[in-house]
Amino acid sequence: MNRNFYNIDDVSQLLGEQKHTIRFWESRITKLKVIRTQSGHRLYNYENLLLLKKIKHLLNVQKLTLDGVNEYLSKSKLKMKSLDDNMISDLKDILGLLKKSR
Repeated sequence: MNRNFYNIDDVSQLLGEQKHTIRFWESRITKLKVIRTQSGHRLYNYENLLLLKKIKHLLNVQKLTLDGVNEYLSKSKLKMKSLDDNMISDLKDILGLLKKSR
C-alpha cells in the first residue's frame, strides 16, 4: 500500500472532481479526516483517496445525500481495506498514470 501524501490538486485530478467539492465533502463527512501542514495545506493519504472514491460512488451512483453518506459510513463501519477490489485496482492504475505524467 502506498503511504505517500497527495495535495488537493492531485486528488482532484485523480477523482475527476473540483477542489471545492472535495473541500465541501471534507467539511460534511465525519469519517474523512485530512492531515494539514503547518501552513494549512491539506494532505491526503491512500486511505483518504479510497474513502473519497467511495463517497463519490455513494453520491453519484447510489444517489445518497451527504447525510445519507454519513449514515451509511457510520452504520457499515467501513474499513479502508475492505473496499471493492475493483475500486482499489482503479485507484492504483490512476496513481500510476499520475506518477508517469510528472
